[in-house]
Amino acid sequence: MGKLLKAVGASAVGLVAVPAMAAVPAGVETVFTTAATDFGTIVGYGWTLFLVIVGGLVLFGIVKKVISRSAGR
Repeated sequence: MGKLLKAVGASAVGLVAVPAMAAVPAGVETVFTTAATDFGTIVGYGWTLFLVIVGGLVLFGIVKKVISRSAGR
């Protein structure tokens, strides 16, 4: 049974993906760096828009509540 476990363990280690260490052209690295920077910028704009929308909805709810209480409800 011990030999079977060792064989299974050895084959499982062989299935683990090992990253390839191939040479990457210089232009590709520049493209990926630029794309990552652009993606970060877009995500930043998205969060800003999201916060503005959610903040507006919260503010609208507060104003609505204040108006309804001042109307005598």
